[in-house]
Amino acid sequence: MMKKFFAILIAALLWVTVPAQAADLGVELEDIGVGEFNTPIEKFYATLPKAKGDYKSRVRPIVIEGAMNTETEVLIRALKNPVVYSEMHYMFVAGTYKNYPVVIVRTEVGVANAAASTALAITKFNPIAVINQGTAGGHDPALKIGTVIIGERSFDNTAFRSAYSVAGAGIDLTKQENIGTYAYDEASGKFQAYTEFFADPTLFNIAFKVANAHKEFNVVSGVIGTGNTWIECVDYINFLHEKYGSSCEEMETNAVAQICQNADIPFIGIRVLSDNVTNSREYVAESAKVAQDFVLLVVEEYIRDVLKK
Repeated sequence: MMKKFFAILIAALLWVTVPAQAADLGVELEDIGVGEFNTPIEKFYATLPKAKGDYKSRVRPIVIEGAMNTETEVLIRALKNPVVYSEMHYMFVAGTYKNYPVVIVRTEVGVANAAASTALAITKFNPIAVINQGTAGGHDPALKIGTVIIGERSFDNTAFRSAYSVAGAGIDLTKQENIGTYAYDEASGKFQAYTEFFADPTLFNIAFKVANAHKEFNVVSGVIGTGNTWIECVDYINFLHEKYGSSCEEMETNAVAQICQNADIPFIGIRVLSDNVTNSREYVAESAKVAQDFVLLVVEEYIRDVLKK
């Protein structure tokens, strides 16, 4: 009877305190995790003016993407004169950064959402370049949480054909062949399978120029694995790292690269490690701010060195 009393008491306390935390508009990015982030930031987004009519710009904008509120808030707050567009419930915030047009896309989580929102962004805004950024889980045990990974290339770590085995033989996903994902090939004029997509060389070089000038960021070049998975099986992570060279995993980059290949738009993926189960069980959602801060510097350099020459 006493145990039941304490269980009811604890439940009541949780019921009282949780809504109060969610309603606190003074919550800072550094103080909260992904699950607690939505309510105050959604209220902030609701204060932004809604667009009237189609997007118009004399020059093609840069599109920067993030899947979640934690991966877009810093970017959106950096814009001047932000205006919200909405298509199929995806949110696009257009404004200027360093006096150049920029559109922030909240892609939502997952490969289908990333591909759909990117295709809509390309159709609606005709960007000069696309940068997909956000958090990722580490595959390389040498990399610590907070490390920024500039994606030299990306691949779909779920696009594979397994080896045949009879019923009852067990499951061994390490016996596989990467079959790639299909994108348009300009030379052949048809869709073909790509086992990997490479970053635009100009954007890649600009990113490393920024890294060399800002030593406060721990930056490496790497391979980004994409899939609708959150892998915590260290043996399988080690397999992906050893077979494909994956530095990290997430759920959007390769899908965006695939769509940008179709549209012939320069693309790069940039990720920061929020976790790495090969060396720690810690998860740091706040690392999303690091990626956004770094990407804003990359965009600034890209505008100055390439777009305004």
